[in-house]
Amino acid sequence: MYDLILHNISRHVSLDPQEQELFLSALKHRTLRRKEFLLQEGERCRHDHFVIKGSLRQYETDEEGRDNVMQFAFEDWWIGDWYSMLTGTPTVFNIDALEDTEVLMIEKTRLDELFLEIPKLERYFRIIMQHAFVALQHRILFLQKSAEERYADFYSRYGHFEQRVAQQHIASYLGISRETLNRIKNKQ
Repeated sequence: MYDLILHNISRHVSLDPQEQELFLSALKHRTLRRKEFLLQEGERCRHDHFVIKGSLRQYETDEEGRDNVMQFAFEDWWIGDWYSMLTGTPTVFNIDALEDTEVLMIEKTRLDELFLEIPKLERYFRIIMQHAFVALQHRILFLQKSAEERYADFYSRYGHFEQRVAQQHIASYLGISRETLNRIKNKQ
């Protein structure tokens, strides 16, 4: 169960066996069924989550009742609401399972303690946060492109996940209607 997260960490820092054991002891395993919520709007996010199996989507629901997908998370990805965790305020996002999913959770307060106990772990999280920041910058530029360019970019990066995600969720992530997505796909 822990091989994937240890491999993810080892791509950035090297933890010795004692540090690995200390980190792993802080993790909790959670299983979600398809459509089950990991986090709901109005709750305070207290954990970061690492996907070991399955897929999740993070979205907000606008005033018209439309779901606006912010991101997906598949195996070997982290997901959570760091704004809510850092400020202690309720989240504006929902995170739900797109298929049966398993995550490893780490509580923010315990993670802060581990940063002091295992400085390499703080370096690891800094690196993944830097990657997340770059991804957010890319997402902002991505949304300024045409619908066709957005789909092409999505497909080149995440096409291998397309069969695991409903078309309505992909369209929402792209910021277009499902009909527009179908037209774009039919042109190809």
